[in-house]
Amino acid sequence: MGMRLQTGADELLKNNGKEEWNRIFSKDGKILYEGTTYKNKPCGVGVTYFENGKKYQEGSFGIKGLLSGKEYYPNGKLRFEGEFKLNKAYGPNSPKNGSFYDLSGSLVYQGEFIARYGSVGYPSIIIPKEYGSIQQKEHPKDLHYLMWDD
Repeated sequence: MGMRLQTGADELLKNNGKEEWNRIFSKDGKILYEGTTYKNKPCGVGVTYFENGKKYQEGSFGIKGLLSGKEYYPNGKLRFEGEFKLNKAYGPNSPKNGSFYDLSGSLVYQGEFIARYGSVGYPSIIIPKEYGSIQQKEHPKDLHYLMWDD
């Protein structure tokens, strides 16, 4: 994908010249990420993987995770394709605009996603309500994304 970052991370890469292609592995040797990195964290174009070896997310990564691209279910079916909103509060980025699919691959919703941000816990998607948790419980837990202090 030819997408570039939509955050200050793009400037970090340009100014420091430390963007590099890399693979990141879990403690037990399973691949978690493959693509460009900054400070050994996903930053730029790449792919993250579930523990079962199937793709989890692919696209353009920056601060707090995926910024645009695709997210899959552990069974390999597409879950979401589109843009994510940079989360300036606690938790990962959340879907902003795009298409949401169910576990069988059928389109459930297309358009703008509405999230609720509270004082405690991750944001939650309220439209479409079927989306469920922003972060799938099977997500790669050993993978860490850029944060504001990087």
